[in-house]
Amino acid sequence: MTKRRRFATLPPVTIPELAVGAQLELRGQATDAEGSGVVEHAGRQLHVPGLLPGERARVRVDNLARFSANAYGHMLELLEPHPQRRSPPCPRHRDPLAQSSHAGTCGGCPLMHLNVAGQREAKRERLRGLGLELAEADLIGGDEWGYRWSSKRVVAGKLGKLWLGSRRADPLAHTGQIADMHGCLVDHPAIERVFEQLVRQANLERIQGWRPGHQDKPATGDLRYAWAKTDGERVLLTLITSPGEGDADHSRAAELLPEALMAASPELAGVAWSVQPERGNAIRGRAPELLAGVGTLTLELAGVQVEVGPLGFLQPNPPMAAQAYLDLIDLGDAEPRERVWDLYAGVGVTTALLRARHREVIACESYAESAQALGIAPMAVEDFLLARKAERPDLVVANPPRAGLGTEVCARLVELAVPRLHMMSCNPESLAQDLARLAPAYELERLRGYDTLPQTAHLELVACLRRR
Repeated sequence: MTKRRRFATLPPVTIPELAVGAQLELRGQATDAEGSGVVEHAGRQLHVPGLLPGERARVRVDNLARFSANAYGHMLELLEPHPQRRSPPCPRHRDPLAQSSHAGTCGGCPLMHLNVAGQREAKRERLRGLGLELAEADLIGGDEWGYRWSSKRVVAGKLGKLWLGSRRADPLAHTGQIADMHGCLVDHPAIERVFEQLVRQANLERIQGWRPGHQDKPATGDLRYAWAKTDGERVLLTLITSPGEGDADHSRAAELLPEALMAASPELAGVAWSVQPERGNAIRGRAPELLAGVGTLTLELAGVQVEVGPLGFLQPNPPMAAQAYLDLIDLGDAEPRERVWDLYAGVGVTTALLRARHREVIACESYAESAQALGIAPMAVEDFLLARKAERPDLVVANPPRAGLGTEVCARLVELAVPRLHMMSCNPESLAQDLARLAPAYELERLRGYDTLPQTAHLELVACLRRR
């Protein structure tokens, strides 16, 4: 007779529930789009600023999202640090071990406490989580500091003590909280010098910063934002203000600052003025007016001369963007084609590169300033594809905004049955979604990444697809 083995009765394993105020010992698994650590726990994704993949930490839960499976917390104690963790070089970098997840100053470089090699591996790991495999040799990097050639700042502070910053990315921070950006290490040095002079002159002239109203209280103040761009030497500065009182736009900042700034800043090429009448956080306002100097900068991207105006788009890291543009055109396939469509053509770099290689190139761009530079009427891609549904190009090149191509555009591209499709994306999540939508008709042939914004989770990608 076989004896029945007896097993000790063990208590059921329980996973601590996520509740506001709970303190848990967890290990980081990945990074999210904002650079925070992510831990899958109790059916939720817990996002923890400063937590790196593989690190073990004691974490406090601060907030549970009501309409998603997300949760947010902050580190109380780091128990096992990442081997490539470092002391952040910038003194304004937010301390992830502060007693409050929104304590400290600037959160604009969420990966600064990880060295660049570690940052790039974390970005490759994030892609793996999206089902995208990127070889180490296909992740191209550039300068670690001073790489940003376009920078937008929010005006903050009191009368006579204005300063420039950016809105906190921290999901727990109040929407009105502004992080001080003085002395930023990633902005181009020429831009940083112009911003410093702007603050100095605005305070001398007693310029009022804009303050949003709420409920029945009207907004007050003048100077709202500053937007600076450089060609590597000169700077174009745009002052973005409130409309002022009355029917006609009026701004003391626009009236008093341009000449003084031009005299005090040798690298300043021009000052423009735009009015943003809306209460929201949109920075780009009405059509700009040139107040002093020149109204455009001329840059060379991948051998193409482009002009950038006060409110036009400029890649924040042009040298790295140039490499991405070249790969977008040539990676894996440089064969001349009869007809090519360039969707989301932007300032026209890809259009010029394509026209040097192919017989007929038709560009599509919706932003009026960029479309005018291309000599075309502004048009949304959806309308462009609908108007040309009877045509069939040999190659489509697309560089969509952060939201990606989307369902409608992907569906139309599948219907077109284009032999080749090359895409550039600034958002791995939306790229993964677009690739899934295109998968019934297209196969991913090559993927390459560009670390255009070191210290952040941002990654530019070029994907080359061929018809199945």
